Amino acid sequence: MDSAIIVTWSEPIPGREKKALAYGAEVQEYWGRLASEGRCSAPEWFFFPNGHGLWMVKGDRGTLLAEYMAERSQHLNTKGELLLQDFRSDFVETGSAADAHMLKYGGLLDELSLV
Repeated sequence: MDSAIIVTWSEPIPGREKKALAYGAEVQEYWGRLASEGRCSAPEWFFFPNGHGLWMVKGDRGTLLAEYMAERSQHLNTKGELLLQDFRSDFVETGSAADAHMLKYGGLLDELSLV
């Protein structure tokens, strides 16, 4: 697994709390199904004491990117924007891909004489 999708938010938009809870169940069902098909890891959820939340899945870059860009996934992202404050969805590198990214970054720092 060399990539992840990380979704964060601060809190539900006031008056939309019930819909935000139903949305969380919808996200869990969708990404949980993809995980059961072996397309990504099972969704992991994190809730912070201040009300912020985060969930993530990990997977192979090509497979995960295809799922991230799929119409249903983008529909869920748009729904999240309408229900959760400060909603953000990011596609990130992890594991060996993150290591390779840092090596490239360091090489560019040297090339540009920034260190």
